[in-house]
Amino acid sequence: MSFATRSPAELRILQVIPSLWMGGLERVATRLTLGLRERVAHVAVATAGGDPFTDVLRDERVRLYRIVRPYPKPLHLAAASAQLVRVLRRERPDVIHAHNPGAAVAASVARRLARSHAAIVSTYHGVPPDQAARAARVLARSSDLVVAVAPAATRTLVELGLPEERSATVLNAVEPQPSRPAEDVRREFDAADSELVVTVGRYTEQKNHHVLLDALALLAPERPRLRALLVGVGELEEDLVLRTTELDLEGVVTITGERNDAIDITAAADVFALSSDWEGLPLALLEAMALGIPVVATAVNGVPDAISDGDNGLLVPRRDPQALAQALSRVLDDDELRRRLGSRARAWAEAACSEAAMTSGYLGVYASAFERRRRSGVNPS
Repeated sequence: MSFATRSPAELRILQVIPSLWMGGLERVATRLTLGLRERVAHVAVATAGGDPFTDVLRDERVRLYRIVRPYPKPLHLAAASAQLVRVLRRERPDVIHAHNPGAAVAASVARRLARSHAAIVSTYHGVPPDQAARAARVLARSSDLVVAVAPAATRTLVELGLPEERSATVLNAVEPQPSRPAEDVRREFDAADSELVVTVGRYTEQKNHHVLLDALALLAPERPRLRALLVGVGELEEDLVLRTTELDLEGVVTITGERNDAIDITAAADVFALSSDWEGLPLALLEAMALGIPVVATAVNGVPDAISDGDNGLLVPRRDPQALAQALSRVLDDDELRRRLGSRARAWAEAACSEAAMTSGYLGVYASAFERRRRSGVNPS
């Protein structure tokens, strides 16, 4: 039996976004949802909600359905799946786009219970390394196609058992637009004439801000103009404040807490630092590159897919404060290197990480997943 193919513009899409709290996954999924509105027949979102992106989607009149957040725990997944059944019966999507493995499982169970013929596309935004093998198995069982946000992540999933023909890579989009002059930001933090290091990321073990603090402690005695801003939110904020005191970095380091102007702060930096233990391909890194800020980052997971060491940024081993300090010092000491790294970073980000490129990439994936489902003998209409 054969069924009519369908162009991307004819597809109905349901985004399953675990939450809409501030974070990279949430920002990417929201940006994609808004980008799809004029390019598909219909797009809706099922989510547990949260600030600030619930308001963003509501303001743009995107249809929202509240579901329990699909944590990878039986009770959460069962509740989310049951609620998604009702959404599928109402929306009748052609493609369900699930963000991360928990959402993929809930979508797969709900599709079966609702007797839906929708294709499932899952985006793997990244999980801790010790959970990667399980994530690959879950995604392979639940999804028609799996998208990773960096080539390294795609390779990892395939190595862990995801069939290569069911894998794809779509880079996250970034098009940052600062709204404040850098001089204003620097004045706010009493850093007008400083050597300013900035990092943006949640205060979690993954981001390993302790390594950055240790590196700054190595630099501070010889660099009286050194200042650093650690922008983010998370459960380790008090721990980082305490560590700053222990390292005698008061007056050097500011733990800003949550900020709505992280882009402005990044744009004011002399160098952007990333000290993570693991990453997919972090938005904060891509945004710094798009802004033309030279980057020093740990060479983990998808980061080397964006940073070519010595060309458009500097890479250092993870958990090595000495190497991080040396790389930061190298950039701060060399005006020409700083300009060259920033210029090449911007050129790479503009070519690889536009919103148009990300949206087009997902439209192609949706069409492929729909066709794969059609060829399997399931009527996806």
